[in-house]
Amino acid sequence: MALLEVKELRTYFYTRHGIHKAVDGVSFSVAAGETLGLVGESGSGKSVTCLSILGLAPKPTARVAGGQVLFEGEDLLRKSERQLRAVRGRQIAMILQDPFAALNPVFNIRFQVGEALRTHRGVHGRALAADIVRSLQEVGVPEPATRLADYPHQFSGGMRQRVVGAIAISCRPKLLIADEPTTSLDATIQAQYLNLLADLRRDLGLSVILVTHDFGIVATMCDRVAVMYAGSIVEQGSVTDIFDRPSHPYTAALLKSVPSVDQRPSQLYSIAGQPGATLDSLPGCRFAPRCPYVLDPCRQRVPPMIELAPGHASACFRAAETSALARGGSSVAIRADPAQSLAAAAPTTTDAVVRAQSLVKTFTLSRGSLLARKVELRAVDGVSFELPPAHTFSLVGESGCGKSTTARMILRLERPTSGQVAWDGADVWQTEGDTLLAYRRTVQGVFQDPFSSMNPRIRIGGFIGEPLLMDRSLTPADRQGRVAEALVQVGLRAGDAALFPHEFSGGQRQRMAVARALVCSPKVIVLDEPVSALDVSIRAQIMNLLKDLQDRLGIGYLLIAHHLGTVRYLSHEMAVMYLGRIVEIGPSESLFGRPLHPYTRALIAAALPARAGAKLAEPVKGETPDLTQPQLGCRFAPRCAYAQPLCREADPPLRELASGRGVACHFAETLPSGAGWLC
Repeated sequence: MALLEVKELRTYFYTRHGIHKAVDGVSFSVAAGETLGLVGESGSGKSVTCLSILGLAPKPTARVAGGQVLFEGEDLLRKSERQLRAVRGRQIAMILQDPFAALNPVFNIRFQVGEALRTHRGVHGRALAADIVRSLQEVGVPEPATRLADYPHQFSGGMRQRVVGAIAISCRPKLLIADEPTTSLDATIQAQYLNLLADLRRDLGLSVILVTHDFGIVATMCDRVAVMYAGSIVEQGSVTDIFDRPSHPYTAALLKSVPSVDQRPSQLYSIAGQPGATLDSLPGCRFAPRCPYVLDPCRQRVPPMIELAPGHASACFRAAETSALARGGSSVAIRADPAQSLAAAAPTTTDAVVRAQSLVKTFTLSRGSLLARKVELRAVDGVSFELPPAHTFSLVGESGCGKSTTARMILRLERPTSGQVAWDGADVWQTEGDTLLAYRRTVQGVFQDPFSSMNPRIRIGGFIGEPLLMDRSLTPADRQGRVAEALVQVGLRAGDAALFPHEFSGGQRQRMAVARALVCSPKVIVLDEPVSALDVSIRAQIMNLLKDLQDRLGIGYLLIAHHLGTVRYLSHEMAVMYLGRIVEIGPSESLFGRPLHPYTRALIAAALPARAGAKLAEPVKGETPDLTQPQLGCRFAPRCAYAQPLCREADPPLRELASGRGVACHFAETLPSGAGWLC
């Protein structure tokens, strides 16, 4: 008997616009010790399904309209709220996407980890303290006994996610639901956390429901996969079935949209249109408007779930054909994005638009409460690079390495402590008046969350056209024309200028952020995590758009991203940063093909390939050191597998080893080459 069996679950949201069928007839099961991956675009119903299992769907708007949720044979939907509270945490635990929102900032870690133990197991006193320390040890928090009095803000993002994991496993549940547990983590921290989840599953015998849109995680962590679209499951099967024999066009399209760290395609496939709506009651398959294989019956009735093999089923009239095409390697049968294919070669020009020269940024922090003392944190330490036109330069590295601070100095939002940002032969921090306005028009920015940068009370036309107000020579009609032109350039309608931000999807709002940057005809756009918050399919649309705009308009990009597949697809040159310094720099294809610095190797090894049978990478050991403390030698030495005594004594300079390749490592020439560097 399955540990959990969900049968025809329906959860509806009753709104003034109508009934939103967020979960509409979902069925799946999870066996003891099994990991089920739940994948699909935002709005497909993944999170609502998990919340409905625990009776946590937001009330009074959401109601479970039907179905069964059988946990060890008992229907959770028939239990009272008091009975469900005895199940949550003790038998079924959940890890949410944002650990900072899941933890209460006014309570210390001792209280928050111990709360579940006190409530469900009645543990107190020394036994409670011992159990709290044990739970923190199990999730890899170093020296947990010394961290019990700390508060969430005193932990890094990866450590906060570990604390949330400690709360979830503290009562030894049988089922763990992990809702996008690694979305906000860097590649190396993600590798640590995924290895942790794999160890917990093995050691504690956990069953896991893993909600994610990262197919690399699915390939390495899951036994079976359920693909959701517009509130329904459209395909279920083993990891091998889903990756090697996808039988639903939506599954095949999602897999083709994933940027790979293994190779750089000339263009990503992107799914046409927007994710399916669940407010309408149109007949037929909800994926039909976006499907390359659509037939007349698809628009007339909902396709049944067809079993292709034991354990592998698909809700598609042409499931057998889709599966056969996938086995034959006929991915070309799925229509490509209409945009033209773009060459991956780097531009030949070397005339830089903007130069960063020995940038240093130091912040002064206060440590302690009663006897506060001032300490200095050097967030950026001697960073130099150039941004040529029609060229993408990427900065990669873990959170806190100084990428965004560097970008803010380029955008003239953060004044350097020393060094300069050179433009047109002058330091931009010494410019003012018309010269400064010209620089503002030349260098624009696009940030991670476009919605937070939009005023919800201002129409899109006002948001995009706001930078044009600086040019007093433009009439209102001129500004309207420029706004309409920018909207069309990013694939939207000119009439969208009259609408408000909430009337658009996340991908459309990101396009509008790009349109705002384009309206001033810039030469450089700083892209700070521009696609990290987007689904796989929408991400591919935006990435293809950025490449197309660069090809047509000759714009240079400074790209900041932690997803290395995105970096490889978009960039011509890249620099790897660690604790404020560049440790390796050069052409992106050269760095991905043969990384020279141990930290670069660790980053690439931690990037999970989206293919069946992929193995978890060995994570980088330890945490990043505290930069407010004196540093001696190489900053990566405490975590480096190749460190020698010299590394802990002398700080290696950034030196050129080959044409265009620079590396800050004493022993870069003697490290293993070829396939051996991954070991």
